[in-house]
Amino acid sequence: MRALAEFIMRGRAQASVVALIGSWFPLTSPATVALVSLRRGSSDGLLILLWAALPALITFAISDMGPLMTMVTVAGLLLTYVAALLLRVQPSWPKALMGLVGMASLCGFLLAWAEPDPVATMTEALGEMLQQMQSQAPAGAAVFEPSATFVVGLMSYVIALNALFSLCLARWWQAALYNPGGFQAEFHQLRLSPVQALVCLAAMVYCWQQGNDYHAWSSLFGLPLLVAGISLVHYTVKARKFGGQWLVLFYLALLLFNPLTLGLMVVATLDTWINFRSRIGSKSSKEG
Repeated sequence: MRALAEFIMRGRAQASVVALIGSWFPLTSPATVALVSLRRGSSDGLLILLWAALPALITFAISDMGPLMTMVTVAGLLLTYVAALLLRVQPSWPKALMGLVGMASLCGFLLAWAEPDPVATMTEALGEMLQQMQSQAPAGAAVFEPSATFVVGLMSYVIALNALFSLCLARWWQAALYNPGGFQAEFHQLRLSPVQALVCLAAMVYCWQQGNDYHAWSSLFGLPLLVAGISLVHYTVKARKFGGQWLVLFYLALLLFNPLTLGLMVVATLDTWINFRSRIGSKSSKEG
């Protein structure tokens, strides 16, 4: 991966080639856009973004594929580009995360406004798929019929996740090339302010109370809290000198047990006032 980052940073031509071909591989194109934007600024980043968006635009022009997926792809690239510029101007992950969630929400609303028919088609297709899955469930089980609100929230959440993973990969590349260990250090210190945490928590709880149609929106608004909780776990593992296998077990548990996600968000909210890192760090120092 470091060799790929070195190739990208050799020049515009190399970065353009990776952005163009990288659309066939997960995260590669948006991470290339983010890396160039982080290191060289908005002008070079915008140029690479255009190359990264070209395959989606060509596919739309020469195939029968509807415009929605093309718009989602371009929206994801734009979101990654803007988030990288925010992180370049002010290296604050909490602000970048809040901006990312806000922009992802805006992208979802704009997509629903610009292409209402494809969104309705996707809603119908998703509903049919869920009905087929739930037809195998025990008799009497409730059948969830997704609405356009759910689908738009799901699209926004997917766009935000893709942008987040791409931005993390690009920041890791940047640190590997120019500041070894820098990404780990800043990720371990990722901690929301009380205002940011309360805003995320309030939006998440409100959406959760509105029913199934808003659950995807709840996940989107809780994303900064989830990332902050994951950051705290990484810091704890390093400070307490646990092995890497603990992180593997943690991520497996995170995928398999949904309550763990909520627990991480609660801990991240409490961390804004209690600052668990200072307590963990001082305890580790005393034991050392």
